[in-house]
Amino acid sequence: MLIAENYAKLQHLTDGRVDLMMGRGNTGPVYPWFGKDIRQGINLAIENYALLHRLWREDVVDWEGRFRTPLRGFTSTPRPLDGVPPFVWHGSIRSPEIAEQAAYYGDGFFHNHIFWPASHTAQMVRLYRQRFEHYGHGPADTAIVGLGGQFFMRRNSQDAVEEFRPYFDNAPVYGHGPSLEDFSTSTPLTVGSPQQVLERTLSFRDYAGHYQRQLFLVDHAGLPLKTVLEQLDLLGEILPEMRKGFAEGRPAHVPDAPTHASLVAAGRRRQGLHGVRRGRRGHGHQRPRGGLRWSASSSSPPGWASRRRPGCSPTCSVTPPSARSRPGEPRSPWTSSSCARWPTPWPTTC
Repeated sequence: MLIAENYAKLQHLTDGRVDLMMGRGNTGPVYPWFGKDIRQGINLAIENYALLHRLWREDVVDWEGRFRTPLRGFTSTPRPLDGVPPFVWHGSIRSPEIAEQAAYYGDGFFHNHIFWPASHTAQMVRLYRQRFEHYGHGPADTAIVGLGGQFFMRRNSQDAVEEFRPYFDNAPVYGHGPSLEDFSTSTPLTVGSPQQVLERTLSFRDYAGHYQRQLFLVDHAGLPLKTVLEQLDLLGEILPEMRKGFAEGRPAHVPDAPTHASLVAAGRRRQGLHGVRRGRRGHGHQRPRGGLRWSASSSSPPGWASRRRPGCSPTCSVTPPSARSRPGEPRSPWTSSSCARWPTPWPTTC
């Protein structure tokens, strides 16, 4: 409710220049601060966003779920600017359920793309694109994708390595683990000259396809503010070439990231099509086939096979997405067998 109201308010203050990027969080101690259990993280993310989606699109909402107080006749105020909610990105590192969620709603999918190898990012983005098309939002290569990245730059690549190494070796997340060289090879971390950062970033398209949003983690590993600001200056120097590089070879039908203006225009086109359909056939626009729908009394959506990740406790289960395939379509790898192992080496922590 607070997100619905605050982001709608922010829309009005910024004339629509605002997106919402959501991540469910993977830090166990944070969940109890809000009276929640991280083992319900996926289910919380699914249920909470289903409510947020309705609060922005329905003037009066009656709702009941598993994780919060029911709503009766509730109206979220202010209403979204021009009746169009902010564009939403669903962020994830390793959860295919979040890619499925983004695809179902036709929202953007943002892959963290920092701690895992390129092959993992490629698999997550490919899943999202396939499911985006499955739900009828358009061809897979028109799905809205964002990637993260991280770098450390100096004019001379060797200077960058020597300066960044002490920070890397003692970083809270990856310190005292793999070497800087190994981590840079197996993940998108780039430590070197501005030209090296430019070339490495443009290479992300080789496995993610043409995508719409690139974000960078800059203030990481305990870097002092002065150094962070120097990194931003260096990034600014290569941004024109980076934008030019991303535009090269981009098919005309691949869209840019949505803006408020483009979303308003799309809504008007849909309204016109809706009127035509009603006039011709007597019915309006239909929902995408399949769906993330279930009763409030159910612990998981119908058709979703509850499956534990290897190494998880019996009380820590996830509900991977159903393919909901039409006759003749190949079954999704997530539903091939209720006891099958995950097709990627998921961590054994939950």
